[in-house]
Amino acid sequence: MTTKFCPVCDSENIEIKKDFRRLVVPFAEPVLQEISVCHCNDCLSDILLDSEPKKIVQNRILERAKESVPGLLKKVNESGYSDSRLERALNLAPHTINRWKQGSQVSAAAIALSRFMSILPELTFVAEAGFDEAFARTAILKKTIDKIKTVDSSVKSFYVNTGACVAAGVMALNNSADSEKSELTYHAQPVLMEV
Repeated sequence: MTTKFCPVCDSENIEIKKDFRRLVVPFAEPVLQEISVCHCNDCLSDILLDSEPKKIVQNRILERAKESVPGLLKKVNESGYSDSRLERALNLAPHTINRWKQGSQVSAAAIALSRFMSILPELTFVAEAGFDEAFARTAILKKTIDKIKTVDSSVKSFYVNTGACVAAGVMALNNSADSEKSELTYHAQPVLMEV
């Protein structure tokens, strides 16, 4: 697009600049989109005139996201979950995760699943338990508390808001010397949780 006047103040004292817009891709390097900007030297406005076609940019974003999958799955493996265990838990065909790591047959669903699993690999337990909702809440809360204790051993207690648990109440971890035998209990009111 060519312009001879500022779209804001109609001044002819303008410069057309080529620049790049940085588009964030979760867990991957950003994608740069080439843009044309009209800079007015009188009113100092910068107006976007043109950019690379959306389809080209979307394809680069998808490619960058696909490139992130092997690193995300490696992070899951480093958390103690093998490819075969993930495939069994998620009812995937054998060698599916290996194909994803090689960049083959990586769908949008594979990208999303890899992102979730890298953030919370404990979701494998939920899948292995048949996606039971009560088990999922309990397992995720327990793992979260364990992570809090690992990250900051000075944390002794914290407050839990009941807003998200209206029907079930608040979950609290019973103190136990053996963390494997610790159980989650439900309380009808907010509770100070001892960890």
